[in-house]
Amino acid sequence: MRVDEIFELAKDLEPLNRSEILPISQATGKILASDIIASRSLPAFDNSALDGYAFAYADIDSPLKIKGVILAGDKNSYEISKNECYKIMTGAAFPKGSDSVVMIENESFDESGNLIVPPDTPKNNARKIKGEEIEAGELLLAKGSRLTPANIMLLAAQGISYINTFKNPRIAVFSSGNEINEPWSECDKLSIYNANSFGIISALSQNGFKSEYKGILKDEISYIKEAINSCSDYDIIITSGGASKGEADYMSEVLNSLDFKPLFSSIDARPAKPTKCYKNGNKLIFVLPGNPMSCLLATYITVIPFVKRVANWSDYLPKTQIVKFKGSLKFKASRANIVIGTANNGEFRATNDNIYSPSMIRPISLSNSIYISNIGQSEICDNQEIKIYKIS
Repeated sequence: MRVDEIFELAKDLEPLNRSEILPISQATGKILASDIIASRSLPAFDNSALDGYAFAYADIDSPLKIKGVILAGDKNSYEISKNECYKIMTGAAFPKGSDSVVMIENESFDESGNLIVPPDTPKNNARKIKGEEIEAGELLLAKGSRLTPANIMLLAAQGISYINTFKNPRIAVFSSGNEINEPWSECDKLSIYNANSFGIISALSQNGFKSEYKGILKDEISYIKEAINSCSDYDIIITSGGASKGEADYMSEVLNSLDFKPLFSSIDARPAKPTKCYKNGNKLIFVLPGNPMSCLLATYITVIPFVKRVANWSDYLPKTQIVKFKGSLKFKASRANIVIGTANNGEFRATNDNIYSPSMIRPISLSNSIYISNIGQSEICDNQEIKIYKIS
């Protein structure tokens, strides 16, 4: 299946609709489960944007008597009459009758100590008007909005300390293969360390999702079946290894016996091709390639968009950028090819001329973006404009 078809499949997934109430201090990155209506205007009252003197613009040509000082947080009521002003601090409420501010750096006085307003002071200078940012009763944040730091500030400015958010899916991560050892265990020269699971977990975390590592699956049908059945409380299960057509790759057989139906059985893009996804009800299981680079690329192309979609993200597809390719590459036109590289200042350069083995890790550790060629495309030319996907 082509990568664009994979992305279309993600669009058709049913998002989870489980929600939870969280303190805003723990809600960054979460998705709002309901609309938020502003309960108060911002600003809540006319106030000064800087330290200076509040006056009526109609009196700009007259010396102004300074009646006193208004500090931020002062809740008393103040009023000016003809040819009067108040010294005012940033954030302090405007006195009644005033509409403009002379910034303190431009202050000057006559021999009687009256303020002389610079003639080029504009009307409404430094005046923050009630409701100019947000009016009480208007939509503050829509359901489905992701809570960025700025959105958290908006909520706090409304006096909202707890918020209803969609729960993230529960995710379990396995590796598989009798040749795999954990990084904290001893490993002989004919075995390999489990790098894949920790790359998957890290990629999920990078995108705001927690996951639980469940260990290494033995190459035994009964063991794999028992492990899958033990994860009934999880929404998404991710495994690596067991995705190809090797003799000891039992995952497909197990999932078929558990009534999981394939959403796709391969990706038409080297080196992520041996990637599968199965579905049973709302539960998804990804079977990713055993080769580390293939595994991590498949995670970025399939797992992350699918997880985001299930988690109610509206912007679930990988971020893209139009850049100029620097250099030239040729590849097989009979398939789509993934080019790993680095994007910087609007330019994209392939890492090591895109010469790599799917079992490698270092080339992708030196890269921050990928380009996916079209089927039938045999080369990229110098300065050619291409669309890349950001991976870090």
